[in-house]
Amino acid sequence: MKRSGCGKAVLFCGTALVFATAAHPALAQSQGEPPSSTLQEVVVTAQRRSERLEEVPMSVSVVNNEALEMSNVVSFQDIGRIAVGTQINFSGAFLQPAIRGVSTLTNGNFVENNVSIFVDGFYDPSSTTINADLANVADVQVLKGPQGALYGRNATGGAILINTLGPSTTLTGKFDATYSRFDNKILNGFIAGPISDRLRYSVSGYYRHTPGYLKQISPTTVGEYVDRVGKVSMLATRLKLQADVTDDLVATLGYSYGYNQDNRIAYYSTYAHVGIPTLVPPVRVRRVGEVAFNGEPVQYAIKNQGTLKLAWNTPHGTLTSYTGYGDSVQKNNFDFDGSYADLTFTNIKFRQSTFQQSVDYAINVGEKLDLIVGGLYYRDFIRNSDGQAAPAIFGPNHVLSFNTFSRQVTEAWAVYLDATYQLTDRFSVAAGARYSHDEKSFSTYNRRPDSSVYAVGMADDSWNSFSPRVTARYELAPRTNVYASWSRGFRTGNFSGAAASAGLPVVASEPEKIDAYEIGFKTAQSNFRFETAAFYYDYRDLNVNQVVPIPNCPQGPGLCGVATIFGNAPKAEVYGLDVELTYSPIDNLNLHGGVSLLHARYRNYPNALGTGVNAANTLNVANQIQDWSDKQMARAPEVSGNVGADYTMDLPYGSLLLAANVNFTSNYAINNPSLYGPAAPADLRGKQRFQQGAYALLNGQVTWTHPSENYYVQVFGTNLTDQEYLLNYNGGSPFGDYSAMAEPLSYGVKVGAKF
Repeated sequence: MKRSGCGKAVLFCGTALVFATAAHPALAQSQGEPPSSTLQEVVVTAQRRSERLEEVPMSVSVVNNEALEMSNVVSFQDIGRIAVGTQINFSGAFLQPAIRGVSTLTNGNFVENNVSIFVDGFYDPSSTTINADLANVADVQVLKGPQGALYGRNATGGAILINTLGPSTTLTGKFDATYSRFDNKILNGFIAGPISDRLRYSVSGYYRHTPGYLKQISPTTVGEYVDRVGKVSMLATRLKLQADVTDDLVATLGYSYGYNQDNRIAYYSTYAHVGIPTLVPPVRVRRVGEVAFNGEPVQYAIKNQGTLKLAWNTPHGTLTSYTGYGDSVQKNNFDFDGSYADLTFTNIKFRQSTFQQSVDYAINVGEKLDLIVGGLYYRDFIRNSDGQAAPAIFGPNHVLSFNTFSRQVTEAWAVYLDATYQLTDRFSVAAGARYSHDEKSFSTYNRRPDSSVYAVGMADDSWNSFSPRVTARYELAPRTNVYASWSRGFRTGNFSGAAASAGLPVVASEPEKIDAYEIGFKTAQSNFRFETAAFYYDYRDLNVNQVVPIPNCPQGPGLCGVATIFGNAPKAEVYGLDVELTYSPIDNLNLHGGVSLLHARYRNYPNALGTGVNAANTLNVANQIQDWSDKQMARAPEVSGNVGADYTMDLPYGSLLLAANVNFTSNYAINNPSLYGPAAPADLRGKQRFQQGAYALLNGQVTWTHPSENYYVQVFGTNLTDQEYLLNYNGGSPFGDYSAMAEPLSYGVKVGAKF
């Protein structure tokens, strides 16, 4: 695989650069030099109320709309490029974020991630509907560490808050069109304004289409290609209507539609450790970035959602209600052997309906006490869509082998309280807690082509949790604070239908739990902003895949093989350091950078389920018991971060913006921490297999803006050094190893207007 020419030296230099520039502003101030630029104040809602970033006693990465555009961030997947300590990858068709190494190894339509996603205050439980472009976003806030008390639904790793643009009291709008390499076309528009003195609106629309950059090989001639595939197609619209019902009550009614199709992740093209003797080129691919398939792979999700937000300003504070209902269809068709051979094809389609109601009351109790009291009710129903089984497994000649019908109902409620008390003018303490109750009902059965039913399974389970947090903050100087915190996170248990297929009882995994300890420093001055945090996590009962013997075996105990189900790893240990800096040394020049140093390891995990290789024939050994003790967790690079700069210069006619950014990472396991295993050659046995090597991505842009500031033209490039890196990387079947390549070097032009 092609890797960055920078390697470890660039990662070290990037780290050194961040710390060096972090020290520079302090030096300038000590010499009494006046600031020559003013940075914009950053306001966040990490504690369910609006506060300046430097006053929040937790680590938060914030990126506004302007920064997203200057960093060429287009999709949800790109957030990891600019949010320090964040990785976003795929496991199969499922998008799986990680914050500070906390992520999940279990996936599926019935499984919620352990990093919570909120859009405009509403929770999104699906790991497929979130795989969308960031259209008309006001800002993205990445809350690091467990969010048990305030954003505590399945938030052992943290939470990502996405806030979209909304109604305005003045007429405002923006429209742009983009064309780039691989025939990528984007149209985007937003308009907002008043209807009357008490009524406002906003309307946004977004369209993207590209046929793809992956190379489809010739089915007859080795080394030749017949097409570019891997279509990405996005269509989204969002409407908001905001009314001043009374002088104290504001209602915001919203509707959103989203269609996201990302076929790049639906190709399971096998290129290494291939276990089927007939799978040889040109029937299969030879390297990453090539694809072959027998039956068109398709991966898409469609979601409709209606929301109502009510904000009532009472004499004692603000009472806010969030009511939402969403309905989505998620489809995934793929050729799992990833070749032109007619071996197997899988067809999956689910429908998901989610209702949620939450209430927050931010109460001002005198001058020294801020209090938040809230509650949540949540109901989610996911099942096979339109009577179509999921999955439907087809063999040669597309003959149905069997199909599966499943459904799951989740019902949950929670109450929470958080209080901040100002002990002195400079010293404040906060304590909060959430009590949660979750119930899940799951059922599944398989059906043969003759309509006979087998592998019937059903189960119910429930869990209660108490998730507290405690923080202390001391103001060293105006807008300069130190803090310490302890918090606890919880992730609900999950059911796996594979148990029923093996004749096993359907049993849910135990919930995940995490205790997080953090100390930090933040300062925001006229021309720089700096924050750093050191953290330690005690992470227990991680949800993972496990193997168990198939019972009732006619040949005798243990002779019928094993089945894969959800289980728990006993423990992991995570600790590290985050640093972020924004600095404006002179007018029109902005520098920013950040680095994450991370140690995330499994502890005492000698019975992990992995995919190894056999030294005798180099083929994959699936469902192998491996010892992952002290091995690196998935999506947990030891060093990662970003560095960027932008400079605006005045021209005789208009202005010119120059912007560039680099994000870098050391090696890490994308979604499978497996080892080569005990059957591999001796020098490989303890090494992890499915690793992405270290790389750095360079992006840049040049933007000319009309003197009126209403029109602009931009030329941009992404992955300018053409690094080869992966969206996912896995194995585990006789068909071999597979991965999906991320987008190579791209460049394009964007024209826009705003008012």
